[in-house]
Amino acid sequence: MSSTSNRQHVMRPHGTLARKGAGLCAVMGMLALPHAALCGDLVVRNTGAADAQCHVVDSGRADAVFTVKAQDTAHVGVPTGGMINSVECNGLKTREMHITPKGMDGYVVLNGRQKRVLNVSLYPFIPSLPNGNFQTLVQHVIATYQDRNPDVLLNAVMSEDVDIYNPARLLQLLSGRGYDVVELDTLYIEFLAAHKRIAPVRISGDAPWQSGHDAVLYHGVTYAVPSWLCLDFLYSYSPDIKDIHGLDQFMSYLNREPAEKRRISADFSGTTRLPSLYIDGYVQRYGHDHIRDAFRMPPDPQVVNSLMRLAITCTDGKENHCVDGTLSRAADGDVDRIFAEGKSGFDIGFSEQSFYINLFNPTHAASLAMIPVPWGENGQSMLYSDAFVTNRTSCSSTSCQTDSTAFTTMMTGKEMKTYIAFSQDLPQGTPARHLLVGTRPFWDQQQVRDDPIYSQVRTVIETGQAFPHDLNESLRDRMARDVCLMLRKDIPQYDCDMTKGPM
Repeated sequence: MSSTSNRQHVMRPHGTLARKGAGLCAVMGMLALPHAALCGDLVVRNTGAADAQCHVVDSGRADAVFTVKAQDTAHVGVPTGGMINSVECNGLKTREMHITPKGMDGYVVLNGRQKRVLNVSLYPFIPSLPNGNFQTLVQHVIATYQDRNPDVLLNAVMSEDVDIYNPARLLQLLSGRGYDVVELDTLYIEFLAAHKRIAPVRISGDAPWQSGHDAVLYHGVTYAVPSWLCLDFLYSYSPDIKDIHGLDQFMSYLNREPAEKRRISADFSGTTRLPSLYIDGYVQRYGHDHIRDAFRMPPDPQVVNSLMRLAITCTDGKENHCVDGTLSRAADGDVDRIFAEGKSGFDIGFSEQSFYINLFNPTHAASLAMIPVPWGENGQSMLYSDAFVTNRTSCSSTSCQTDSTAFTTMMTGKEMKTYIAFSQDLPQGTPARHLLVGTRPFWDQQQVRDDPIYSQVRTVIETGQAFPHDLNESLRDRMARDVCLMLRKDIPQYDCDMTKGPM
């Protein structure tokens, strides 16, 4: 589906409440340009038969009162430096909208039948086009959910500004004033369950893969609904990498390549990145049965040496951008563009990095080969995962729990996963996102079986094991620094000031 298909039906209102300097955004909104500059309007659409009375709420203070006529749409601009976090229409009040002048629009669709609100935060760290956003995706989620649940007003937010990788912020987001449902990294399941911020849930939709289900268990109780899986892959345009089954074999293969093809483009630094790579390497050296030993510091020298052998391949003269923080801070897709444009022989990243590789080098998409990264010799792979949690406080009522279950069932169903994974919210011809879907029925579709990327990764999805969800912030930071300092003995360019970011 074209990215403009939903936006073309959004009418400008009779009275727009615009911010100063919003002229360019207003023009772009009227033209309905796909993936135009981020304008950060509150967009309230009224599909009902009666006018709706609304007001913007900021810390409980009414900032703007406006009427949205039946079958019309109102756009409310955000003042420079400000934020719209809540709007109340006909007694229905949203929370945590995070609409800013430089962010994407926030959407409210009124139908005249809604009795309650479900506030949700969607995982925002997935690919999109350069300078693009997820507006069409969010509109599709809202339209689909409200079509099935017409008595619920869905406030769906998909913004990196929500900051779901900050433990202190997560406690706020899952307080009584936060979201009812949050899609987040399962690394925080134990932390949130121990703080009594999330409620046990029932998986009522498509069955998850075992690794995804294991990742959401705490003391034998299911605390989240699995959504996505993640795993680092080694990319090449040579099918020969399919014959590589360990680090030693890969290094031998690398040394036979021409000098200009020996480099890897990857991110090997950062507070959250290094611990995950170290644990991957530990499991591939000692086996998954010994994963708890990886949490003991100081780091194992042999595991660190294996990481060093990979990271040092990025060295170019006196520089190594894989370890000095340059690629940690790079814009989405920049790491993969290096490989796609032939400036490195290999790329390391999640399956969704194929989106950027194929975007920047579409002519070679059919020849893109990938294998799980050989961090060691035994080939055991661990899968990171994202899942939907339900707020124990704000969503304690039976009606909210029912609404939450309906939402997570929809979001993890094969129809919605296909829509997102195959980039159906983006213009026709855009590469598929190729996110690893955490539920089984998606993978049984012929479209997925025939896909050149998904067909290469199914086996590891079936056999991979869950990444642990009890790596607390203190241990993570210590592990990152200890591993980094050990690596810096051989690679002096290593940035050990720790650039933070998603694991």
